[in-house]
Amino acid sequence: MDHVTAIDSYVRELDRRLHGPRRRKADMIVEVRDGLRDAADAVRAGSPGVSPAEAERQAVEEFGPVPDLAPEFQTELAVTQAWRTAWVFAVALPLVMTVTTLMWRGGGSGVEPGAAYLDLARATDLFLIVASVSFAVALLALHVLARRAASPVGLVRTVGVAALCTVLAMMVSGLFLTMGAPGGGISLWGALVGGLPTLPGYGLLFYLGVRCLRLTRPRRPGAGRPSRRPAPVPSA
Repeated sequence: MDHVTAIDSYVRELDRRLHGPRRRKADMIVEVRDGLRDAADAVRAGSPGVSPAEAERQAVEEFGPVPDLAPEFQTELAVTQAWRTAWVFAVALPLVMTVTTLMWRGGGSGVEPGAAYLDLARATDLFLIVASVSFAVALLALHVLARRAASPVGLVRTVGVAALCTVLAMMVSGLFLTMGAPGGGISLWGALVGGLPTLPGYGLLFYLGVRCLRLTRPRRPGAGRPSRRPAPVPSA
């Protein structure tokens, strides 16, 4: 085995097992590779007679088996994904509410909406406000859990489920508001067709929620489960 094979083989196996935000994963792999190379250099500095290949082998052995360490790295990736998801929702939901309100006011038909329609519109606005605040609180909670040595896995899954439920609620509410618009209500089919331009945005938000759940799901045999040990505080 040549000088780089032990470390490169270790890094390739770790890379294969990890799933998550690509930039953070790439940074993580680089950090591991650099750490192993520094450890191998330290072995050779302390024992000049040790061959480069043996120094790498010792560095990899001291670092620990990939199956044991991968779950901890995977948890960090899951937390990063949850942090990004919560950030997007915390910012996007107030924007959605603002845009839809302006569109409703600017495109009004002059017909006074009924009580049921107003109740649904107000409930939708209240839901968006509460959801946005909740996702903002989730951002803080992810930091607090990490600093207090608590497991963030449950919160990551909660963020994922909340994201999916929020998107579905927004879509259903939008359909009903479109169908029951005063003076301009349309059929269900018409509302579905008219909502096609919003599907990419909803699809992205839905994907973020699914991603949170997938990154905390147990992998194939040997890949291990996400670690329940605290993860480093995430960044955007």
